[in-house]
Amino acid sequence: MNKHLTLIIQKSSWKKAVLFSAIFVIFYVVINFSDIGVAGLLKITGGANILDFAIGYTKLEAYQMLSALGTEGMSFYITKILPMDFVFPISYTLFYIGWIAVLIKNSTLKSQFNYLILVPIFGMVFDWLENIGIIVLINTYPNLSSWAVFLASNAGILKAIFSAGIPVIIIILVIVLFIQKQRK
Repeated sequence: MNKHLTLIIQKSSWKKAVLFSAIFVIFYVVINFSDIGVAGLLKITGGANILDFAIGYTKLEAYQMLSALGTEGMSFYITKILPMDFVFPISYTLFYIGWIAVLIKNSTLKSQFNYLILVPIFGMVFDWLENIGIIVLINTYPNLSSWAVFLASNAGILKAIFSAGIPVIIIILVIVLFIQKQRK
Protein backbone atom coordinates (compact mmCIF):
# COMPACT_ATOMS: atom_id res chain seq x y z
CA MET A 1 0.00 0.00 0.00
CA ASN A 2 2.78 2.44 0.89
CA LYS A 3 4.16 1.81 -2.61
CA HIS A 4 0.93 3.22 -4.13
CA LEU A 5 0.91 6.16 -1.74
CA THR A 6 4.55 6.90 -2.55
CA LEU A 7 3.69 6.87 -6.27
CA ILE A 8 0.85 9.37 -5.69
CA ILE A 9 3.27 11.66 -3.86
CA GLN A 10 5.92 11.31 -6.57
CA LYS A 11 3.36 12.21 -9.27
CA SER A 12 2.00 15.18 -7.31
CA SER A 13 2.73 18.75 -8.32
CA TRP A 14 1.65 22.28 -7.45
CA LYS A 15 -0.05 22.51 -10.85
CA LYS A 16 -2.14 19.38 -10.19
CA ALA A 17 -3.07 20.62 -6.71
CA VAL A 18 -4.32 23.90 -8.21
CA LEU A 19 -6.22 22.03 -10.96
CA PHE A 20 -7.91 19.79 -8.37
CA SER A 21 -8.73 22.91 -6.36
CA ALA A 22 -10.50 24.45 -9.35
CA ILE A 23 -12.49 21.27 -10.01
CA PHE A 24 -13.49 21.11 -6.35
CA VAL A 25 -14.62 24.76 -6.30
CA ILE A 26 -16.77 24.24 -9.41
CA PHE A 27 -18.48 21.19 -7.91
CA TYR A 28 -18.88 22.95 -4.55
CA VAL A 29 -20.59 25.94 -6.14
CA VAL A 30 -22.88 23.78 -8.30
CA ILE A 31 -23.97 21.41 -5.52
CA ASN A 32 -24.50 24.16 -2.94
CA PHE A 33 -25.52 27.34 -4.77
CA SER A 34 -27.18 26.37 -8.05
CA ASP A 35 -30.83 25.71 -8.83
CA ILE A 36 -29.97 22.02 -9.35
CA GLY A 37 -28.31 21.83 -5.94
CA VAL A 38 -29.12 22.66 -2.34
CA ALA A 39 -30.15 26.24 -3.19
CA GLY A 40 -32.79 24.86 -5.56
CA LEU A 41 -34.03 22.46 -2.90
CA LEU A 42 -34.30 25.24 -0.33
CA LYS A 43 -36.53 27.18 -2.74
CA ILE A 44 -38.79 24.17 -3.25
CA THR A 45 -39.04 23.29 0.44
CA GLY A 46 -39.13 26.79 1.89
CA GLY A 47 -35.89 26.22 3.77
CA ALA A 48 -36.04 22.53 4.77
CA ASN A 49 -32.55 21.11 4.44
CA ILE A 50 -30.95 17.74 3.63
CA LEU A 51 -29.87 14.91 5.90
CA ASP A 52 -26.27 15.34 4.67
CA PHE A 53 -26.05 18.51 6.76
CA ALA A 54 -27.29 16.84 9.96
CA ILE A 55 -24.78 15.02 12.12
CA GLY A 56 -25.97 12.13 14.26
CA TYR A 57 -29.73 11.91 14.00
CA THR A 58 -32.31 9.47 15.32
CA LYS A 59 -35.01 7.70 13.36
CA LEU A 60 -37.56 10.29 14.54
CA GLU A 61 -35.30 13.19 13.52
CA ALA A 62 -34.70 11.61 10.08
CA TYR A 63 -38.46 11.18 9.66
CA GLN A 64 -39.08 14.81 10.63
CA MET A 65 -36.42 16.11 8.24
CA LEU A 66 -37.75 14.04 5.34
CA SER A 67 -41.32 15.09 6.16
CA ALA A 68 -40.24 18.72 6.06
CA LEU A 69 -38.85 18.17 2.55
CA GLY A 70 -42.18 16.84 1.34
CA THR A 71 -42.70 14.68 -1.74
CA GLU A 72 -41.34 17.27 -4.18
CA GLY A 73 -38.31 17.97 -2.00
CA MET A 74 -37.48 14.28 -1.56
CA SER A 75 -37.84 13.75 -5.31
CA PHE A 76 -35.50 16.68 -6.00
CA TYR A 77 -33.04 15.41 -3.36
CA ILE A 78 -32.86 11.89 -4.80
CA THR A 79 -32.82 12.86 -8.51
CA LYS A 80 -30.65 16.01 -8.45
CA ILE A 81 -28.56 16.34 -5.29
CA LEU A 82 -27.69 12.74 -4.45
CA PRO A 83 -26.36 11.88 -7.94
CA MET A 84 -24.06 14.91 -7.70
CA ASP A 85 -23.14 13.87 -4.15
CA PHE A 86 -21.56 10.69 -5.47
CA VAL A 87 -19.27 12.74 -7.75
CA PHE A 88 -18.64 15.64 -5.35
CA PRO A 89 -16.67 13.47 -2.86
CA ILE A 90 -14.31 12.52 -5.68
CA SER A 91 -13.63 16.21 -6.33
CA TYR A 92 -12.89 17.03 -2.69
CA THR A 93 -10.84 13.87 -2.26
CA LEU A 94 -8.65 14.79 -5.24
CA PHE A 95 -8.40 18.34 -3.87
CA TYR A 96 -7.25 17.18 -0.44
CA ILE A 97 -4.98 14.42 -1.73
CA GLY A 98 -3.42 16.86 -4.18
CA TRP A 99 -2.48 19.29 -1.42
CA ILE A 100 -1.44 16.65 1.13
CA ALA A 101 0.74 14.87 -1.47
CA VAL A 102 2.45 18.02 -2.76
CA LEU A 103 3.13 19.25 0.77
CA ILE A 104 4.65 15.90 1.77
CA LYS A 105 6.66 15.77 -1.49
CA ASN A 106 8.15 19.21 -0.89
CA SER A 107 9.05 18.52 2.73
CA THR A 108 11.56 16.15 4.24
CA LEU A 109 8.91 14.04 5.97
CA LYS A 110 9.46 10.31 6.09
CA SER A 111 7.37 7.86 4.06
CA GLN A 112 5.15 6.91 7.03
CA PHE A 113 3.43 10.27 6.52
CA ASN A 114 2.24 9.01 3.12
CA TYR A 115 -0.65 7.37 5.00
CA LEU A 116 -2.16 10.81 5.56
CA ILE A 117 -3.43 10.51 1.98
CA LEU A 118 -5.89 7.88 3.23
CA VAL A 119 -7.76 10.36 5.44
CA PRO A 120 -9.63 12.04 2.53
CA ILE A 121 -10.29 8.63 0.98
CA PHE A 122 -11.96 7.45 4.19
CA GLY A 123 -14.02 10.65 4.24
CA MET A 124 -15.17 9.96 0.67
CA VAL A 125 -16.13 6.35 1.44
CA PHE A 126 -18.15 7.42 4.48
CA ASP A 127 -19.85 10.12 2.37
CA TRP A 128 -20.87 7.45 -0.15
CA LEU A 129 -22.15 5.16 2.63
CA GLU A 130 -24.15 8.05 4.05
CA ASN A 131 -25.65 8.66 0.59
CA ILE A 132 -26.61 5.00 0.23
CA GLY A 133 -28.37 5.14 3.61
CA ILE A 134 -30.20 8.33 2.61
CA ILE A 135 -31.35 6.76 -0.67
CA VAL A 136 -32.81 3.84 1.27
CA LEU A 137 -34.50 6.25 3.71
CA ILE A 138 -36.11 8.29 0.94
CA ASN A 139 -37.24 5.17 -0.89
CA THR A 140 -38.77 3.63 2.23
CA TYR A 141 -40.33 6.83 3.61
CA PRO A 142 -42.52 6.95 5.71
CA ASN A 143 -41.52 3.48 6.99
CA LEU A 144 -37.89 4.28 7.69
CA SER A 145 -35.51 1.39 8.14
CA SER A 146 -33.61 1.45 11.44
CA TRP A 147 -30.48 0.05 9.80
CA ALA A 148 -30.57 2.72 7.08
CA VAL A 149 -30.89 5.47 9.71
CA PHE A 150 -27.99 3.90 11.59
CA LEU A 151 -25.89 3.68 8.40
CA ALA A 152 -26.65 7.20 7.16
CA SER A 153 -26.31 8.85 10.57
CA ASN A 154 -23.11 7.11 11.64
CA ALA A 155 -21.47 7.34 8.22
CA GLY A 156 -22.27 11.06 8.34
CA ILE A 157 -20.58 11.35 11.73
CA LEU A 158 -17.47 9.55 10.45
CA LYS A 159 -17.48 11.67 7.27
CA ALA A 160 -17.55 14.79 9.46
CA ILE A 161 -14.71 13.54 11.65
CA PHE A 162 -12.46 12.74 8.69
CA SER A 163 -13.45 15.97 6.94
CA ALA A 164 -12.60 18.02 10.03
CA GLY A 165 -9.23 16.30 10.31
CA ILE A 166 -8.12 17.09 6.77
CA PRO A 167 -7.69 20.87 7.18
CA VAL A 168 -5.76 20.21 10.39
CA ILE A 169 -3.44 17.85 8.49
CA ILE A 170 -2.92 20.42 5.73
CA ILE A 171 -2.24 23.24 8.19
CA ILE A 172 0.31 21.10 10.06
CA LEU A 173 1.99 20.13 6.76
CA VAL A 174 2.15 23.79 5.69
CA ILE A 175 3.74 24.70 9.04
CA VAL A 176 6.24 21.83 8.75
CA LEU A 177 7.14 22.84 5.20
CA PHE A 178 7.47 26.51 6.23
CA ILE A 179 9.74 25.62 9.16
CA GLN A 180 11.88 23.37 6.97
CA LYS A 181 12.24 26.08 4.31
CA GLN A 182 13.19 28.65 7.00
CA ARG A 183 15.94 26.38 8.31
CA LYS A 184 17.54 26.04 4.87
